Formats: sequence, C-alpha cells, structure tokens
Amino acid sequence: MRKVYLDHNATTPVHPEVKEAVAPFLSEMFGNPSSIHWAGRSVRKAIEDARQEIAAFFGSLPLEIVFTSSGTESDNLAIKGIA
Repeated sequence: MRKVYLDHNATTPVHPEVKEAVAPFLSEMFGNPSSIHWAGRSVRKAIEDARQEIAAFFGSLPLEIVFTSSGTESDNLAIKGIA
C-alpha cells in the first residue's frame, strides 16, 4: 500500500539540492560561526556568502536578510517587527 504524508505543515522532505548544499556543514564544516578560530571563520564566510546570494536573488541588501533557527523564531521576529 502506498503511504501519503499529509503533515507538511510540521515538517517536509528536504529537496535533494538543499541536502547536497547542507551536507558539508553536517560532517566537515561544523564550526561555530560566532567563534574566531579557523573552523568558525570558514562557516561564517559560508553564511555571509549565502546571505549575499539570497539578497541578490531578491534584489535586497545583505543586511536585510536575517537567518533564524526555526519557524517559531521567524514568526516571533515578524510579529515583534510589526508591533
């Protein structure tokens, strides 16, 4: 019997291209981007490169791109930004 997943509101499968892009950060480049050592600096550079790429895609400034750790954090940021 074929199973169908209908709870994509809670979580959803990761697109293969995203999985490939994230893989190095799960195994090789796991430094804390807020630290000053080599491992942290390489991850910080990757984050800032991603911020630049996303900003260019949307035609915005990199400082306008904010990364959050969850949907809840994103929702709270949006609500507090409006309030």
